[in-house]
Amino acid sequence: MKLKIISKESPQVYPLVSKARSLAESMGYTIVDSNPDVVMAIGGDGTLLRAIDFGKPIVTIKAGRRSFLMDVEPQEIENILRRLKDGDYYIHEYPLLRVNFGDLSKEVFNEAGVLYDEPESIIVTAMFQETSFTSEGDGILVSTPQGSTGWSMSITGVYLSVPNALEISLVSPILSAVKSLIVPRTTIKLVMESKGYDQKARIVADGNVIGHVKPGDVVEIAPSRNAIVYRFFKIDPLRGIAPWRK
Repeated sequence: MKLKIISKESPQVYPLVSKARSLAESMGYTIVDSNPDVVMAIGGDGTLLRAIDFGKPIVTIKAGRRSFLMDVEPQEIENILRRLKDGDYYIHEYPLLRVNFGDLSKEVFNEAGVLYDEPESIIVTAMFQETSFTSEGDGILVSTPQGSTGWSMSITGVYLSVPNALEISLVSPILSAVKSLIVPRTTIKLVMESKGYDQKARIVADGNVIGHVKPGDVVEIAPSRNAIVYRFFKIDPLRGIAPWRK
């Protein structure tokens, strides 16, 4: 089995990467840089985002500050390498989105949207299925279920636990009691409206600025493939965001 190892860029993580590589090679895995069968992500949720770009099944090793979506403790690496060879895992699929704007196309794990660029409000219209609404504020984000535990939760406080839905978050809306909408997993178009003078706004994807729009521009956020993560231990997102008892 061909294995690609990627990690958080941190001196504290490098010894763990070396250990994982040695264990894998001793168990017959071939370590490769391209076209792997499986990607091992050692780090936190940011490392998982990088692993998804390979389009291959992922194994997640905790070595980050949050590691919210990572299920394997470092001391379990040898154990899960054996289980991976034996097929002893379950598959967790995460629905992705794709942002399209002109020649720009970017796959997204958590969220994408249109946000203000200068310290002033922007007007954005969201269109999906046969309806639309307009919001003035700091912009609009569209989040996947897994993304609802991140940036959008700090905005709305909503956790989306169903797989076939999206959350539309209104960022600091002006004179609106509505902070979010839960909608079916469908294509959503965001249009920046004119306020009568030149403005621009940022296109964001998974926390990164990937482009800019001006009034009249349309950003399409559409359903994409599912990312596959091989799970060896159960993770419960609710335990990371809400009080609980053992």
